[in-house]
Amino acid sequence: MIRIASAIALPIISAGIIGGAALGLAGTASASTTSTAPSGPGHSFSPQVHAHPAPNAQPGWHNHHGAWHIAARQAS
Repeated sequence: MIRIASAIALPIISAGIIGGAALGLAGTASASTTSTAPSGPGHSFSPQVHAHPAPNAQPGWHNHHGAWHIAARQAS
């Protein structure tokens, strides 16, 4: 009899825990957003300050891939 009672009680208790968590998170789900939403084309949020490139940086795919890149990295 105890085995049957525990088999019935366990799903009821777990459903109560899950339901309580759902009710707790329902308040955060209905939270209001800010009234000043971004507008305009693109919604660009990139930084206005950019870092300077490395002094020894070389442009192009060939300078950053392949065996010559490994040889250059091991030489320095």
